[in-house]
Amino acid sequence: MSAAAATALTDTLLQAWETLHGATTTDRSLGLLGAVWPELDREQWRQISIGDRDACLFLLQESLFGAQLQTIAACPRCGLRLESNFGVRDVCTPPALLPQPRGHLQLTHDGYHVRFRLPCSEDLLDLPSADIDVAAAMLLQRCVIEVQHDDVPIALSKLPIDVQQHVSESMAAHDPLADLQIAVNCPDCGHFWSATMDIAAYLWGELDDWAQDLLAEVHMLARHYAWSERDILTMSPLRRRFYLDLVQA
Repeated sequence: MSAAAATALTDTLLQAWETLHGATTTDRSLGLLGAVWPELDREQWRQISIGDRDACLFLLQESLFGAQLQTIAACPRCGLRLESNFGVRDVCTPPALLPQPRGHLQLTHDGYHVRFRLPCSEDLLDLPSADIDVAAAMLLQRCVIEVQHDDVPIALSKLPIDVQQHVSESMAAHDPLADLQIAVNCPDCGHFWSATMDIAAYLWGELDDWAQDLLAEVHMLARHYAWSERDILTMSPLRRRFYLDLVQA
């Protein structure tokens, strides 16, 4: 990457970090993706399935901060805090091209025919804060387009619970990154469980640490040399590190 491109990326990320600092996780994800890949506008990013969106977030994580991820989870049984380390490529293959909204899907079970789509960020933004079961039911209602029984249209409320479950499972199978679960086994008590990997929250944490560290460097160099923020940010990381070492010597 050229020096000019690196500076432009730094500016883009800092502006996104500043703008999105008080936003929700979903809004942060959309804002970051739109800033880095403006080829798709915000409305288009809102329509991308959750799993396809998260694949792009994994790609951004890998590009900016490296392919290795580290998570910490407490064992639900004994409370032991466990560290998990894995690579981006262990959980997904980042996309080579920007994703597009997917078409409708269909499921037939016990004479019921259901046409549906995959959940997207727009759905998450429009869901009110609610109990997880209530939210899941509302999400299903948003994503189911048409229900028929023996070729006769019926309301979603008339769809048996087991068929609704099949629809939810089909959604998960078609978009597995939408609810990424990491297997964890406690070495102390032997308890085995699945922990959710939220790449949107993880990436934001990495970006937040990066931005605060970078601005702390700017503060130190500006205070010592009276350089402008622009002068400091256009330096290469190597040159900036050299001056910081001199200041701290």
